[in-house]
Amino acid sequence: MTHRIVPLPPGLALPLAAMQGACFPEDPWDAAALDRILALSGVFGYLACESDAPVGFILARDLGEEAEVLTFGVLPEARRQGIGRALLDTLLAAAHRRRLGSVVLEVAADNAAARRLYAACGFIQAGRRPRYYRRPGGTVDGLIMRRGFANGSDA
Repeated sequence: MTHRIVPLPPGLALPLAAMQGACFPEDPWDAAALDRILALSGVFGYLACESDAPVGFILARDLGEEAEVLTFGVLPEARRQGIGRALLDTLLAAAHRRRLGSVVLEVAADNAAARRLYAACGFIQAGRRPRYYRRPGGTVDGLIMRRGFANGSDA
């Protein structure tokens, strides 16, 4: 099925919360938290849709010198179709257009699929947050990953 990537429309906190919860059931964000995030200065993002149904999202914040990915997910039933890569590529292109020097994100150390995607998109590990993500029965480290843009031409 063909998907399309569109800029996040306004008023999407409730559907984003439902998608974020489906993607990250161990640490869901509610609509009120997403409303607060969406109201922050510099926040931007994209939605992936199949037909008219949203199947993925990426939300970032322009911090001036770099963009920070705040949350990023593809619904479980829509994974492994290139949607995550398309969302990330769209965000990287936007960061490049904004002349940001890098994009930074965090990923759970046990999320092998996401780590492969980030490595394929040029992200390298820049740090570690011990016991950052909650899991049933414990925690897992968060890896801080960064993708720089060499001389503003690498996007």
